Amino acid sequence: MVKVSAIIPVYNAEKYIEQCIGSLLQQTLGEIEIICVDDGSSDNSVEIINDFCKKDSRISLVRQKNSYAGVARNTGLKYAKGKYVVFLDADDFFAPDMLLSMYEKAESDHAQICICSAKNFNEKTGEYTWPAHYLNTDFLPAETPFSAAEISRRIFNAVSPAPWTKLFRKDYIVDNGFQFQPLKKTNDLFFVYTALACAERITYINKPFVNYRIENSSSLQGTTAELSTDFYKALFALKEELQKKKIFTAFEQSFVNRSLSTCLYALNKITNKENYLSVADFLRDSFFYHLDVLGHSRGYFYNKSDFEKLAEILESTSAALWDSRAVVPAEKPKVDISKWECPVEIANDGIVKVSVIIPVYNVELYLNECVDSVINNTLKDIEIICVDDGSTDRSSEILAQYEKADSRIVVIRKENGGLSSARNAGVAAATGEYIVFLDSDDYIEPKALEYLYAEAKKDNLDQLFFIAKSFYDKEDCVADQFDKYYSYYARKADYNGVMTGRKMFVIMSENAEFKPSACLQLIKRSFLTENGIQFIKGLIYEDNPFTMECLSLSQRVRFENIELYNRRLRENSIITTAAGVRSSYNYYLIVKAFQKLAAKHSFHEDTEFYKAFLLQLERTYKLSRNFVKDLSIDELLEYIYTLPEDVGTDYYILLSRDYGNNEISKQTIADEKALMDRHKERCRMLNASAKVQEKDSFIKKMKKMIKLILRKPVKILQSVLD
Repeated sequence: MVKVSAIIPVYNAEKYIEQCIGSLLQQTLGEIEIICVDDGSSDNSVEIINDFCKKDSRISLVRQKNSYAGVARNTGLKYAKGKYVVFLDADDFFAPDMLLSMYEKAESDHAQICICSAKNFNEKTGEYTWPAHYLNTDFLPAETPFSAAEISRRIFNAVSPAPWTKLFRKDYIVDNGFQFQPLKKTNDLFFVYTALACAERITYINKPFVNYRIENSSSLQGTTAELSTDFYKALFALKEELQKKKIFTAFEQSFVNRSLSTCLYALNKITNKENYLSVADFLRDSFFYHLDVLGHSRGYFYNKSDFEKLAEILESTSAALWDSRAVVPAEKPKVDISKWECPVEIANDGIVKVSVIIPVYNVELYLNECVDSVINNTLKDIEIICVDDGSTDRSSEILAQYEKADSRIVVIRKENGGLSSARNAGVAAATGEYIVFLDSDDYIEPKALEYLYAEAKKDNLDQLFFIAKSFYDKEDCVADQFDKYYSYYARKADYNGVMTGRKMFVIMSENAEFKPSACLQLIKRSFLTENGIQFIKGLIYEDNPFTMECLSLSQRVRFENIELYNRRLRENSIITTAAGVRSSYNYYLIVKAFQKLAAKHSFHEDTEFYKAFLLQLERTYKLSRNFVKDLSIDELLEYIYTLPEDVGTDYYILLSRDYGNNEISKQTIADEKALMDRHKERCRMLNASAKVQEKDSFIKKMKKMIKLILRKPVKILQSVLD
């Protein structure tokens, strides 16, 4: 019995098809079939597949003339014998346990659809990233299975339209007549979202079984030279199908949000000016109207930046949009630390260049890797200050051994006081010119300290920011919940050159890139001590006020797009502790700390900086509120009653703020609604005018035809008389 049929459209995939099929032959589920549908390839794809067919009877080849992937998938479905089907792409490859895991999950939940996640594989750089949009579990029920109706307001936003992250029960697809559209691009959106919207039993596994290839110039999705509005055709067909099934109203908000994000994504992908102008015009004059995107204010949209872009498109000319887009700086390329060579000679004179401060608390499993990464750094004039914060495991014993073996290591032993207390103790004991903070379950690159010191000295910096790459300690248990940290530390805005800390914060705030980790900064020690900057004791997420104060005072700051830090994601670490009311309360404390900093350093006197600060303050407030958004009032009050009365009252008031009830917000909402309604009416009139013109044109054509018909008999009669 065939349990899963893997259907693969193939078009000129000779470069990748061997890896794709090979990853399927390595599946731990043996009862599978692999149906390759050649879509008129002109390379050696067919020959490669035929070689596989000779070696394994589970592989078959079907050929058709070039009709694109959607038609090929429909063709493959006709030949499928499996209880379940999965539609895969020929240039991707898959984890060995993908099909078995999804099959067993679908069977145990009697599901019509089982969804997994995916990683992007960058063909140019060889890097893997795990974006949340393939499967956003924040929008999904924890218990499975569930129906689409249960999450009707989020179903199209929780899951991408990619078919290769879904296992479908075949009889569910066939009985409902679901088909892929015969489009060159976006042929999958209609099929996937229609199937999801009608499903009564959906389940998922939050693991990245699929490796999706990006930066692949041969992919149809990667080409933008020709004008295409297939994305609109797919969305409008989905709307009509939902209306036909009389379920559109239930899914409308999710549909509108998906439509807007898909339209903006399609527009942003266009690199040809003429095509860009055409699509921007289509969006403004027609597409947004027919997809019901107009008529809503900001609060209707889940992604506020999408709404802001919508308003910009409606209020600007397409040419102005293109011009503003053209000057957006490209992401600064990463520096490859493995290839970097120090441009200056650093004196090996015994003077401590960098103090590395490592707070330690019960990390015996990771401590050796952490400390060894510092000991083995190419910069040798360093001190390593390990602050044992009352460990009860073997961490103290391990530190004692290191202290005896290397004179550069200093161990401070203290009662448990938390991360802030340990870091402050390390700074007080430090003698180096610069300071780096390192968490004891992480590690740094071998050239990290040499690079940071050389660059900071060259530009006489107060702070030098860099980035981290994350890795999972136990991928099977941590990656399920904390995939957002995989690419969290990257920054894409333009931070080129030396600037003040306040200027850098403005850029960070404007681009939502205030990532305050103290571990991703080299800081001049004298800058910290002279300004009396310390971590607030007893506070989780203590990096927020620390970095905010540093940026408000530093005069020479730089950011470098270089990965020098390796961040371990593990269960029970601070950054991966389960969200809840305690996290909410700590973000409330950060809000209060921010307010104190603003008063202490007169933030309001610097208009640009203060505006950016208020924006970040608002984001921090929202974080506090989001952590308790699903709690009942009784659950929230139960925690508040444990706090001192004045603190509990203030915290409650903060969470109870309703921005829709103040006059400024009311006016903003009214203005936004007026803008959307104005353009909705404009589109309605344009549409009506187009129909009148079409009708007039039809009438003119009919009149002309009638004249010709009437004139012909006259000519015939005349010829007879002559």
